Amino acid sequence: MNDIYLLLLAIVGVFSVGCSIGLLGLGTLIDRYPVGDESKRERSLASPIESTRIAVVLFWTLFVIGVWGISLETRFGLILGITTLFAICLFMFTALAFSFAVLSTMRQKKRRSDLPVVQVRTEDEVIAITQSAGKPSVVSRKLYDKPVPAIMPGAMLKKE
Repeated sequence: MNDIYLLLLAIVGVFSVGCSIGLLGLGTLIDRYPVGDESKRERSLASPIESTRIAVVLFWTLFVIGVWGISLETRFGLILGITTLFAICLFMFTALAFSFAVLSTMRQKKRRSDLPVVQVRTEDEVIAITQSAGKPSVVSRKLYDKPVPAIMPGAMLKKE
């Protein structure tokens, strides 16, 4: 087997091991994150930890198929192997990014659920009053008559 292909397999293998461990850890964190009433929650194959395990098993199955394709040393085998390895690396990267996004959203939702928000609308702006740690804070947002795409060219061309 060519040395370049062995180097490719080594790099993808190290990336895969690290990402698999990280993805399983994130799945466990997401599954154990407190979401409120745990009595209504059902544990099944669709729960985060189980679906993460299924995704990692599927990933390693496809990794073995990619290694087998590269080891054939035929044109079709090389195309099959390299394409499979590239695809599963993209799959793993997407799964990690999605898991981080889900965990971040769960944390933000938990923080925001504790804060009461009062919105007051005037003619040309919306004022939101939130209370965090006993101190009210006011957030003001200007409303524009034009939609954002109509405002952007003027703002970019404005010289000040």
